[in-house]
Amino acid sequence: MKLQNLLHVFIVIFLLCACTQQKTAQVEAEKPLLDSVLIYKKEGLKALIKEVDYWGDDTESYWAYGQADSILDCITDYSQHEESLARIYSATSYVFYGLSYVPSVMVASRQYYTGEEKEFPKVGIEESTKIIIRDSEIPAQDKELNTSVMEVMALYSMLYFFKAVEYPDDFEERFIPFFMQSMKYEEIYTTYPVETAYQLHSMYNMMSWYAFILTLAQLSYVELHDDEIPDFESMPWKEFGELESWHNAQMIDMVQHEKMPNEKFRQIEVKAAYTQYIMMKYIAENLAKLKEKKNLDNVE
Repeated sequence: MKLQNLLHVFIVIFLLCACTQQKTAQVEAEKPLLDSVLIYKKEGLKALIKEVDYWGDDTESYWAYGQADSILDCITDYSQHEESLARIYSATSYVFYGLSYVPSVMVASRQYYTGEEKEFPKVGIEESTKIIIRDSEIPAQDKELNTSVMEVMALYSMLYFFKAVEYPDDFEERFIPFFMQSMKYEEIYTTYPVETAYQLHSMYNMMSWYAFILTLAQLSYVELHDDEIPDFESMPWKEFGELESWHNAQMIDMVQHEKMPNEKFRQIEVKAAYTQYIMMKYIAENLAKLKEKKNLDNVE
């Protein structure tokens, strides 16, 4: 009997060791993918920060860009994936607060004069300060849910900017459907297990990020080329279009993602982050050219 009990103990220990090794192997396999997500998102935003003062060069704006840059510089340990994402989302909100500051002053002034108020989102100085994610610390409890909430807040900061500058004309039709999908996080986390909920919500957010950042790319191009419409068959627009098709393909049937292996989700997450990176870099390049053009005009 004692031998039988001892054998059971050895079996339990063996199974626990096997599970631990499997989990460790899974984490190690995912690490390069997780690191890539953070690197793409971080470096794309840093590239934008370097040139974004072309669109907003108020003293308050420079302060906000500096805050964002400092937050990104604090991301040094890529093993803390959700915590690093939280910092990126916080930095994003500071960038778009900086971009929104002067437009918010102007819109608030106009609304006061005419008695106008916008339904979604209301624009003004008081509202502009609320888009800043001031605390990038994620509580240990419900870590995935809190990360999802912070991502929605970062997306909202971009949405607020577009509303403040009144671009594009079809703001409601173009952006609100994407954002309302991202706002379903409570429903998603109530319906699915935590890991599945995080994946599904992230997939919805990928479409919002793509739509918002692509619009910034279009804005930078149109401004640089004197209101000329981009040739969508030329690079990089051709690649942007292919990436849009890829994003759409991921969303055709969300049910298929309910049982997605985590590694496959991470691969999708990396490609979506890469999309953000190349578009952010493109925007930064256009803004650098606009700065150069502005300096030449001032010299003349």
